[in-house]
Amino acid sequence: MTVRRHVLNLGGKTVDVRIGVEALEELPRMLKGVVGAPRRAALVHAAALDEAILTTVRHALIDVGFKIEDVALAPEVDVSRAEAALTVWSQMTACGLTKDDLLVGVGDAPLCSLVAFCAHVWCGGMSSALIPLTLDAMVTAATAMRPLSVGAGPAVIETTPMPTLVVSDVSLLDAAPVDDLRLGYVTLMGTMLADSRKNWDAFGALIPRLNQRDALATIEAISIAQLGRRGVLMSAVPAARNALTYGVETARALRSCLGDNIPWYALLAEGMRFEARLAVDAAKLNPDIVFEQDDRFEDLGIEELSFTLDAEALIQTLKAVMAERSNRFMLALPKIPGTIRLTSVPDDVLERHAQAYVASRREA
Repeated sequence: MTVRRHVLNLGGKTVDVRIGVEALEELPRMLKGVVGAPRRAALVHAAALDEAILTTVRHALIDVGFKIEDVALAPEVDVSRAEAALTVWSQMTACGLTKDDLLVGVGDAPLCSLVAFCAHVWCGGMSSALIPLTLDAMVTAATAMRPLSVGAGPAVIETTPMPTLVVSDVSLLDAAPVDDLRLGYVTLMGTMLADSRKNWDAFGALIPRLNQRDALATIEAISIAQLGRRGVLMSAVPAARNALTYGVETARALRSCLGDNIPWYALLAEGMRFEARLAVDAAKLNPDIVFEQDDRFEDLGIEELSFTLDAEALIQTLKAVMAERSNRFMLALPKIPGTIRLTSVPDDVLERHAQAYVASRREA
């Protein structure tokens, strides 16, 4: 099957994105030219990763001419923390990697984010190749990293990752549990709403095929998302560059209130549901879009959460988590499909919607 290619221009650097079924079979060809003269490559992965995938990647690197240094991260290494970057950098130092070498990451979104970040600052920037293994990582690896936390502080260390190559083999998703796919679906939903009315509608048409695990539909959705996310990052309107945080701040607040046992995809979906309703008042969003979003979550099997929470506690927590990143209380709210902007929300509007929201989620 043909592998789709997108070359994303991200302000002076390009990211080569490949998406297809059994795309890893063509990995040697894709790796050619990723650096000037292949010499050393450090392969970063979780120690427990499927050996068959690692063998495929190792053979591809060897075929191109790289000597491989294996960096297997033990289970106790938390890749969501800045300390993990020090672990990787220490290994890179031991390997003698230079800016002319290659850093390769194989794994989920947090691991791909860590690898891209480490490469981005090594010797002022070195080449990196990412092989995401989850749907959400396939959607985001080229354009966004998961923030890293340091010490007891919040996760605020992040940058645009700028990997050199991202290869997404959607056949790796064939046996994935449905819950593992849902974060990708929610991320796609937010991306499409930020992109355009055309692609918002296109995503709705793809949902039945996504539910059937149609590989071509998955490739199409990921492909559309790459161009949409690139458009957000390179927008000429500063307030539009935060569009991909739609739903995220409320999701972070809900996690703080409800604990870590609820899957992130469910919290992010709740964040988007709540912020869409805020947008009706604060950004004049057509309520029909809110109902369309609700229907799409339902079609994807992403149900509303039930919980008991005080509205004032939600408001204060939301303000607190936003204050960790900004001195302004502004949410990325949709105005129309294709336009999500940082928007001020008056206190009375926030209170009214928070009261209605927690009442609708109250457990019997």
